Amino acid sequence: MSHQPRTQDVISGIYLSNIKSHQFSIQKLKQQKKVLSILRLITVLCGIATSWFFWPASPLVFAAILTFSIILIFLVFRDSDKTSELQNQERLIRVNQHELDAIQQNLGEYDNGQNFADPIHAYAADMDLFGPSSLYQYLSRCHAEQSKNLLADYLKAPLSVAAIKEKQKAAAALSEKQSYCQRIQSTAMMKPLTVRTEKKIKRCMEAPSAGYEHRFWKWFQNIYPALPISILAMYQLDDISKRVFLSCLIGFYLISLLISRKTGSALKMLLDIEPEMDALRKQFLLIENEKFNSGFLQSLQKRLKPDGFSSASATIGEFNHILKKNDWKSNLLINLILQLVFLWDLRLTILLNDWKKKNKLRFSDWLAVIAEMEVTVSLASLVHNEPAWCFPDVDENYFHFQGKEIGHPLIPAAKRIVNDFELEGTGKIALITGSNMAGKSTFLRSLGINTVLAGMGSPVCAGQMKLSEIKLLSSMRVADNLSENTSTFYAELKKLKYIIDLVNLKEPVFILLDEVLRGTNSTDRHKGSQALVRQLLQSKAVAVMATHDTDLAHSESANNSVTNFHFEGKILAEELFFDYKIKNGICESLNATTLMKKIGIHFQE
Repeated sequence: MSHQPRTQDVISGIYLSNIKSHQFSIQKLKQQKKVLSILRLITVLCGIATSWFFWPASPLVFAAILTFSIILIFLVFRDSDKTSELQNQERLIRVNQHELDAIQQNLGEYDNGQNFADPIHAYAADMDLFGPSSLYQYLSRCHAEQSKNLLADYLKAPLSVAAIKEKQKAAAALSEKQSYCQRIQSTAMMKPLTVRTEKKIKRCMEAPSAGYEHRFWKWFQNIYPALPISILAMYQLDDISKRVFLSCLIGFYLISLLISRKTGSALKMLLDIEPEMDALRKQFLLIENEKFNSGFLQSLQKRLKPDGFSSASATIGEFNHILKKNDWKSNLLINLILQLVFLWDLRLTILLNDWKKKNKLRFSDWLAVIAEMEVTVSLASLVHNEPAWCFPDVDENYFHFQGKEIGHPLIPAAKRIVNDFELEGTGKIALITGSNMAGKSTFLRSLGINTVLAGMGSPVCAGQMKLSEIKLLSSMRVADNLSENTSTFYAELKKLKYIIDLVNLKEPVFILLDEVLRGTNSTDRHKGSQALVRQLLQSKAVAVMATHDTDLAHSESANNSVTNFHFEGKILAEELFFDYKIKNGICESLNATTLMKKIGIHFQE
């Protein structure tokens, strides 16, 4: 698949134009809110003046109060709508600014996914997947915690070939709907869904029924309010004494208390989550009502609107209505009236029981849809922002890797050096030698991080790429662990053992190794590296291995299963120069002595 050629300057210009448009809308909305504030004041003053003018003609005063109250309520709701739209415009500015910052690799203030970092993962630490200036930080347009978790999962483990192709098509299709993607993000930013809220709802769903499921209780809740209202009316008309009235109130209170003690725990779980559910409902509406050309996105819609069931947005709307009524209880006086007159907890429990019966099994899947959509929006943003990147061709034929113009996605395009690389067949090793700082490690990470992107259905930082469905393994950054009393050398041995174990299991792996066994002396390092190379070849593994050990490269050069490549630095006018381009053969030039001389170490000839 290819993208319509666009420059990043043009793309940045679009985002800047969007920001200016939203800023203009904000100014317009603020002016409209000022007008509404003035109209509200005028309405109140007119209401007071009219009531004063017609006083004491009760019918006319009542009509004036009613009329101006209706007008005031209308103006209040209009102002609320304008406030909501103003907040939406402010969020859209943040969305567009995020895209500009991503293009400029200026993402320090955004979520970097550090909480997903896993030092013992097969490749996460080596490929800068999480943490400052990470791939997660560059990719993520996720706001719900469930979406962030899913994106981290996709980075840590590749999808099947079929799923990769689905995701590619979905990301490509959604990249043409940038305005829609931004509306999805803005809605998600209203009140991001949290795992804590999901757990609260699941606990409520799984909790045993609080009872009151017999049809009698539905009948009882409808006729019960007539009792306290009748008692109040009789007291006002002096048909009953104050003592009888207070006794009845105490009786009504005890009835409500008995019901609340049985139902309160389930309802208490659901306090203060209404804003998240309202944002969720709006996200569902956006997904349900959009027209998609992607089969994957259409399947998400189908999960929200299955045949024979109400849509997720409508169903969450019902749930949200229950939550709003539940939140009314936060005011003690209002709660007392609601419980005394309407047995409010009984009503909410009956509503909640009915809702749970119909939707208990669907709720988790709805949240999974939101997570999938936000991850797809993240990939779609990458497709839109990186028109020079391509979607890789991934298949199940192990092993081949062919790439043209492969670059590191976390290096800005203006500074990025790209390379072509190809490796095919099992039992193959590419040995890369080269000068210090010549680009060996960056090249290995370019291979690895693009393999990670390919495995999640994302475009890759390359002009063209074809590769096998594989498990990526790497040993590049190895650190000691004081808490476990583990040295750097032993930590690396543990990592290599993990790799060898998977190789022995005949797993389809792609191994990236950078200067292995660096924690020991040069003789042992050479012997150990040579033994490792030969063991990997014997096991039909595939690896790319960077090393300073040119003797290792020479000793294996006669082996047809080993291909030598190198990076080199040149000294021009006593300054080191690197072109960061991979070349065939073994590197023979060294630069360590030159670098040491430049920092003041004197060599005696």
